Amino acid sequence: MAERVKDKPRKKKGKKKSYIISFSLVFVLTIVTLFISLYSAGEGDFVLGFKSIWDALSTCNPIWLAVIFLMMVLSYCIEAVIIVVFCRLYTRHYYFHQGLANSMIGAFYNNVTPGASGGQIMQVYNLKKQGIEVSNAASIMVMWFIIYQMALISFDVFAILFEWNMISSIGSLQIPNVNLFGWDGTISLVPLIVVGFALNVGVILILFLMSYSHRFHNFIMHYIVGFLGKIRILKNPDKTRENLRVQVENFKIELRRLQANVPVTIFIYLCLLLNLILRFSIPYFSGLALGAFGPDQVFDIQMFFDCTFRSAFHQMVTGLIPLPGSAGVSELFFNAMFTNFYVETQAVVNGALVITRSSSANIVAAQILWRVATYHLVVIVSGLVSSLYHSRPHEIYNYANRQTFVNLQLETYEERKHSADTLYETRQLSRAAVRKKLLSSMSTKEFGQETGDDYIVTDFQSKRKKK
Repeated sequence: MAERVKDKPRKKKGKKKSYIISFSLVFVLTIVTLFISLYSAGEGDFVLGFKSIWDALSTCNPIWLAVIFLMMVLSYCIEAVIIVVFCRLYTRHYYFHQGLANSMIGAFYNNVTPGASGGQIMQVYNLKKQGIEVSNAASIMVMWFIIYQMALISFDVFAILFEWNMISSIGSLQIPNVNLFGWDGTISLVPLIVVGFALNVGVILILFLMSYSHRFHNFIMHYIVGFLGKIRILKNPDKTRENLRVQVENFKIELRRLQANVPVTIFIYLCLLLNLILRFSIPYFSGLALGAFGPDQVFDIQMFFDCTFRSAFHQMVTGLIPLPGSAGVSELFFNAMFTNFYVETQAVVNGALVITRSSSANIVAAQILWRVATYHLVVIVSGLVSSLYHSRPHEIYNYANRQTFVNLQLETYEERKHSADTLYETRQLSRAAVRKKLLSSMSTKEFGQETGDDYIVTDFQSKRKKK
């Protein structure tokens, strides 16, 4: 017992240390990438770059800044609505402000943990504090993941169809002044985009094939996992197999539940698709705020979707890097993805047309606006919500990791499987059959102890007629 008491503070101390490391890593990488961005904005002159960016940010159009702010607020309100809709499948007593708090808590832990691994589990435990059973909360998060991946894949496909030529023409990202073992700082974009898209599709595709193909399931479990274990890529193949088994079984359960709630599934899919559009379009509104599309530029629907598709490619690449908030990487690849998207800012001085700000300076200024709106401000606000919200879980430092979420799915497996199977079977019954099933259930509950099993239903019906 004494050992357990000693272990708990150690675990908390270790988790606190990991969060400190994450914050420090984000801070250092952000400063480094900011220095690189300012250097490129000044075309090799750091001071000139700083002056250009300061001039750009200090002269932003406040109306478009307000639009950016409102779009970010709307995106988290949509997430809150999604959580409310999911929770209303299990209880009538769940409200918008609870969903909004849960959305912000998930945003904070996704942004400060590597690979966004802490958000889901913290949302599960917060839902528990809000009165949702842990098994139902786990179901909500798995269903969210499935529908989100579907929405993301859909958007990725549109991005590839409409913007592939533009992305392939960019070619590569060039980090200035790099010479490391013969590498000149050039990073080819196309292979990273292909791998990122394959990862987005592969997560759902592999789970689906493993769920419904026995041969493919055995091939992955025995041959692929075993091979990766032999070449030391996987340290614990048995644990990996167990985690895969849990993920596959939970995918089957929650996919079945989604099939039993088709209108809800479609509604949440459309909400998540809208959310992606809102967040992916922030770089476009950043350009409008900076006047980076020319002095007379107004809202243009074609450029709007051009921006959202470029952002989709950006997500494909940064999703490969398991850093907290994709710090550093996100900023660098933004500069590459939005090459040729922003133009030079020009003005007439003494009757002559002069360039007041280069396109590279506009790219960096837009990147700073976008990053502050979608990451830095979100971390600050969601961090305050996570620390002050009265229903926050007290087990913060013990559970914010992906492995614990897998364990939680395993612990609640039987309960969720039973509820999903019942829901799916009930959906396939006719209305008369459902009524008969409910009638039988009610009669058993009310009169089962007083009457015999042979005439429960008729006895219940006769009592209804008397009333």
